[in-house]
Amino acid sequence: MRDDYDRSMRTRSAVGALPLLLASACASAPAGVHYEKIPTSTLPSANEVLVVKPPSYDASPQRRYPVLYFLHDGYGDGRTLDRRGVAAEALRRMREGSLPEFLIVAPDGPGTWFSDSHDGKRRFEEFLVGDLPRTIEARYRVLPGAGSRGITGISMGGYGAIKTALKHPAFYGSVSALSGAIIPFGWDELPRYSFVARWTLKHTFGGTKEDNSLDVNDAWLMLWGLCFDAPPFLVELRAGTEDSYGLDRVAAQYGMLLNERGIPTTVVLEPGRHDWSYWKRAIQELLDWHAARFESSAVSERREAKYDPR
Repeated sequence: MRDDYDRSMRTRSAVGALPLLLASACASAPAGVHYEKIPTSTLPSANEVLVVKPPSYDASPQRRYPVLYFLHDGYGDGRTLDRRGVAAEALRRMREGSLPEFLIVAPDGPGTWFSDSHDGKRRFEEFLVGDLPRTIEARYRVLPGAGSRGITGISMGGYGAIKTALKHPAFYGSVSALSGAIIPFGWDELPRYSFVARWTLKHTFGGTKEDNSLDVNDAWLMLWGLCFDAPPFLVELRAGTEDSYGLDRVAAQYGMLLNERGIPTTVVLEPGRHDWSYWKRAIQELLDWHAARFESSAVSERREAKYDPR
C-alpha cells in the first residue's frame, strides 16, 4: 500500500510538467498514431482518443478494418500505448505481416474505472458504447458488427473491459483483460485496497456507505446474475503469477465463473508482475488473440450488426 501511495505522490508532483510531456508525446508519435477529439455529452468535455491506423489504411481506400478498444491502467491515460511503445510495436508487426491489420482506439479515462459515475457527471460506460464507437465508425472505415469489434484493458482498464461487455453483451465479439482489477466492490471490501484504488472507487461510485453505486458495478455480483445459453462473446484473461495484488488468482477464479455462466473463457497465467515490464510483452499476445477472432471483411459485411449504437 505504501508503494501505491508513493507512486501517487510522484504522479501528482509531475502535474506541473504535464504540458511539456504531452507535447513531447505528440511530437514523437510514429506514423499511423494520432489523436482525435471525440465530442460527447456523457463527459464534462471532449475526450482525447488515441487512434492507431493500420499501415495499409491510406493506400487501400476500399478496405475496412476491425477495431480494438483499449482501456488503460490506473496510472495511465489515453497516450499510454504511444508512450510505452506498444502502438509502434503493433504497427511494426502489422507491416511485417506477423499481426493482422486492425484499428486500435484508446480513450482517456484516468481514475474513472471506465464507468458511469454515481453523481452522473461522467458517464464513461455510456461513452464507450455510444459516442465513441459512433464517431469512430463515422470517421474511419471500420467493419460493422460485434464480430469485428473487441475491447481489452490493463488493470483498472481490464475491469472496465469486462464490466462493459457484461452489461452490453451484444456489442463486442472478443473481450480480454491483462492483470484485470476484477475485484469485489463492496463497501466493506474497500479497506483491503490501496490508497489510490480506494480514492478512485469512492470518487467514481460514491463516498459514503449509505449512498453509492458500488454493488451495481461489482463485476462479481453482475456475473452471478447472468447465465447465457449461447456464448455472447469470447474472453481471455491474462495475468502475471508474481502480481503484487494477487490478480492472477482473481483471473483464475473469475475465469471459472465466466465459463460456468456460459461465456467461453481462456485464462493464461504466466511469469510477470503488475508492471510494464510484463505488460509490454503480454499485450502483444492479446493483440494476436483478438486478431485471430475478428471476423473477416467478407463475413462481417454480410452479417447485420447485432448492436447499432446509432
